Amino acid sequence: MPQATNIVISDAQATPVAHTFVPIGMDTKTGLFWFEDQSQANVLGYWRISVERKSPPPASAGQSSEGRSYRLRYGLHEPILANITNSTVSGVAPAPTLAYTPRAFAEFVLPEQTALLDRQNLAKMTPLMLQNAQIKAQIETLGYLS
Repeated sequence: MPQATNIVISDAQATPVAHTFVPIGMDTKTGLFWFEDQSQANVLGYWRISVERKSPPPASAGQSSEGRSYRLRYGLHEPILANITNSTVSGVAPAPTLAYTPRAFAEFVLPEQTALLDRQNLAKMTPLMLQNAQIKAQIETLGYLS
């Protein structure tokens, strides 16, 4: 298994900012491996990448590989903090508050008999599919395809 290293992804600002997601490790409660972009002023606002790997159960004697699949699920979580005024009676700034969290997930279902080229095609073509003009427009404008 490859060693987790930083993931650097540029955002969509007019002048793109490169976000560095550092490996945090496995969350034993959820089974997710986490990466964090720790550039925000508060942990509540850290952008994160989640990685989940589910393997088929151990095979039994005489069992076919039909229906047995690995599932790999990747998530991008971008929490947005609420804009809260710093003017309080005591002069102490209020604690940051989470406003909302947009998320995106990509899931790969890879049957055990999948060939290396099949997996390579999915790895290459999935991000290209998401860059397709009509797919991007639907994500950005929430419109329908017709």
